[in-house]
Amino acid sequence: MSANDRSTSASRWQRIRLVIKVVELRLRFIALMAVTGWVFANWEMFWNRFEKWNRPASANVVSASGIEYYCPMHPQVVQGESGSCPICGMPLARRKKGEPEPLGEGAIARVALTPGQVEQAGIRTVEVGYAAISETITTVGDVGFDERRLATIVSKAAGKSRVEKLHANFTGQEVRAGDPLAELYSPELHQAIEELLTAFRRARAESGRASAAALELLGDRRDLVRLAAEKLRRWGLQQAQIDEILAKGKGDAIIPILAPIGGTIVKKNVVEGQEVPEGFSMFEIAELSRVWIRGRVYEHQLSRIREGQDVEATVEAFPGQAFRGSVAFIQPMLDSETRTVEVRFDVENTGRSLRPGMFATMTLKSPVANRSAFRARLAEFPTNHGHELTVAEQKNCPVTRAKLGSMGDPIPVEVAGRKVWTCCGACPPKLKASPASYLSRIEPPPADQVLSVPESAVIDTGTRKVVYVEAAPGVYEGRSVVLGPRVIDRFPVLEGLEPGEKVAARGAFLIDAESRLNPSTVAASHGPHGGDTHD
Repeated sequence: MSANDRSTSASRWQRIRLVIKVVELRLRFIALMAVTGWVFANWEMFWNRFEKWNRPASANVVSASGIEYYCPMHPQVVQGESGSCPICGMPLARRKKGEPEPLGEGAIARVALTPGQVEQAGIRTVEVGYAAISETITTVGDVGFDERRLATIVSKAAGKSRVEKLHANFTGQEVRAGDPLAELYSPELHQAIEELLTAFRRARAESGRASAAALELLGDRRDLVRLAAEKLRRWGLQQAQIDEILAKGKGDAIIPILAPIGGTIVKKNVVEGQEVPEGFSMFEIAELSRVWIRGRVYEHQLSRIREGQDVEATVEAFPGQAFRGSVAFIQPMLDSETRTVEVRFDVENTGRSLRPGMFATMTLKSPVANRSAFRARLAEFPTNHGHELTVAEQKNCPVTRAKLGSMGDPIPVEVAGRKVWTCCGACPPKLKASPASYLSRIEPPPADQVLSVPESAVIDTGTRKVVYVEAAPGVYEGRSVVLGPRVIDRFPVLEGLEPGEKVAARGAFLIDAESRLNPSTVAASHGPHGGDTHD
């Protein structure tokens, strides 16, 4: 074979090797991509196996006899033999192997998450505590007269009377008590005055001539004088005017109409020369040093309103100025058309700034603690009334919230200058280490404060409201709670939570979704409503 043939054959073989190398590299790349895809596709399986291998031994140790021991307060603690919980020191409870973990009191589901899952879900907890929560109710209203400071002046003389003269001759005029408002001429009044004078003269003349024995027979004469004077008083004359008529021995048919109170004439219904019948309303006087401000609230807001509650109002005429007071009266009737109830309060009208007829904006501060449901809840807290609480009065352990006597004889503990009962020997050290957080569970809340949780922590299923309480690190229990109406971004708590507990304020919906994906975590032993959270 010539040198050229050998060179051609070597070049051909090099090209074949190059093609094989290229194919090999591409096959390696395809194989690497396939392995990577398979790993990603089965990543959850690998992660679960990793967690199982790294799970604490106490969670997997089960006795061969089919019995295991667990901590009711820390369900993740499971042992094959009896003993105490390494976390809280409580005696371990016994159960059969494979038996579902019993949930805590009031719990409807339990979800256990790894630290990685908690971090990935962005779950954040907040401590349940007391806070002063007030709801603001704003409504429109108006300024009105104080009806207790109104007086209507009517013509009282029988028949028709004529207005001879007006002293109060325009609306808005200020008058003082006793000032003359008008003068009326009445023929009927003139006749009544003459009857009084005649009866008076006869009674005086006959009493001067009669003996002492005969004076008793003149009682009718004196009664006529009394009755005639009573008639004049009913027709509007005052006793001083009657005395003056009797002293002078003559009377005038013109009767002055006097102001019974001081104030402002808000209505004038007569002019000079007008004839007015008996009972005709001639004037209306209002004393404006105090006025009413009246607003309307809807019927669903009635539970948040009570007499004595702080309220303030503003009017457009005086921007920036607030008129403060307290709710004086709540109307007992509901307006069936507007479905509202009138609420009013009294205001000192210094300088006559407020004028009846003005529109006003009323703002009522409604502390949640003053609502009837929370006042009733407050009454349930035990009080020592000067002596230490008994076991029956305290009822529950402040550390475990278990019923006293359920774990043996209650153990007394001296803490914060008082005696407190606990359920077992593991509780006193914890109580002494953090007395404030535990004692708040058996003490009434501070004045005007209620237990509350953030709105983001509450899941409304439609049939009830659920929050997820952190029972242990990474372990969350769904608990049904009774809440009051939402105030801004918080819900006041009536039942279901205790001070110091931690609830998931962020990520609660992710925890709830996890409980939905694992129905076995739902409490099957809590009756037919155990699964409401999954509706």
